[in-house]
Amino acid sequence: MKIIYTNISPATNAYTNFNHIFYLKKQNPNKVYLCVWDLFVYETHIMNSFNEKTKSEKLKSNMQSIEALMKHLGLNYQIIYLSEVWERIFKNKEITKLYQDSLSLIDLEKIRRGFSLRYIPFGSISLSKINYIIVDYLASIFLPEIFPEKCNTQPNYYLTSERFKIFKEDLDHIIKLKSRYTSPKSVYVVGVPVILDRQTKFIPSFEMSKDTIKKIVESHYDGKLPSEKEIDELFSILFCVLDKIRIQDKEISDKDAREIISNIDYFEFAEIISENLYRYFDKLKKILVKIKIEESVKSKVINNSKEFEKIIKPLNEIKFIILKYCDGKNSTLDISKKSKIKLSTVSSYITQLRTMGIVSLDKKPKRIIENLVLNFGGIDVD
Repeated sequence: MKIIYTNISPATNAYTNFNHIFYLKKQNPNKVYLCVWDLFVYETHIMNSFNEKTKSEKLKSNMQSIEALMKHLGLNYQIIYLSEVWERIFKNKEITKLYQDSLSLIDLEKIRRGFSLRYIPFGSISLSKINYIIVDYLASIFLPEIFPEKCNTQPNYYLTSERFKIFKEDLDHIIKLKSRYTSPKSVYVVGVPVILDRQTKFIPSFEMSKDTIKKIVESHYDGKLPSEKEIDELFSILFCVLDKIRIQDKEISDKDAREIISNIDYFEFAEIISENLYRYFDKLKKILVKIKIEESVKSKVINNSKEFEKIIKPLNEIKFIILKYCDGKNSTLDISKKSKIKLSTVSSYITQLRTMGIVSLDKKPKRIIENLVLNFGGIDVD
């Protein structure tokens, strides 16, 4: 069984994020665990001017597009968030020690090697991102332990950017030496030219006009025609969505498009890539808008004795029966009729469940939390 763990940082709906999902599909996984790097997204320059609520809403919107594409491609997936991973990993003494040991092996000389990686804007890597890379990899190894409600088998593949090559050897050394688990096989997303505006650092994305995309293309290439290999790789990205690309008002197939690569100049190249990236996004929008995304199942980790007293201890058989019907479709009266529990009891218990933060305040209450996770070794006792 091919189980893949991978990560994504959708600060925008950039073509690089969508291409990551297409690349993932080509691996033919049986199951995918997708870690959304929310902590990293909130740190990006794109999010700097937003308040916390807007950042969260923006990430949610971007993830709906990613999820819609995963559904469209028929991927069997589970989504987790780096903020959840971070919280759970550092409650586990064994994983925390592996994290510290791994971090101690990474020095500036090794990081410097990253600048030689093709297409990877390694110069913008931050110390926090290095931390996230380590934590993310450890999560892929210990996933059944840190997310027992979502995973019962360790992923055997780790799909990620080539950036990870800089850290892999040291991390695998620590895992082999000190862990009960083995490292998953690494698979790298390769051949993806990153078109980046030199000033704004924006990548062409879903929300942009053709003119904005063209400005980014022109800023990135700065009058220099890229290699035929790079143009071919860009065409491959476009053909994941487009049946044909448009060149000088003509619709051209995959095979024919590649035959003209050696005959185009810089200005033709900039126009071709800009127009067809815009068409790429336009077609994706039309596909994804038809796909309905359900809200992700949320889990709550019980971190301390106070949370245990507030959330776990008050639960009883009647509350479990009521919770079964708190799906956002039933009113309090509906729940009373279906459960055959007195209306006054249902009303009282739903009020308690709302206070506990388990169900919503809506007229038709909905479970906010689907799973409660108890880690007996990680609970802080006051």
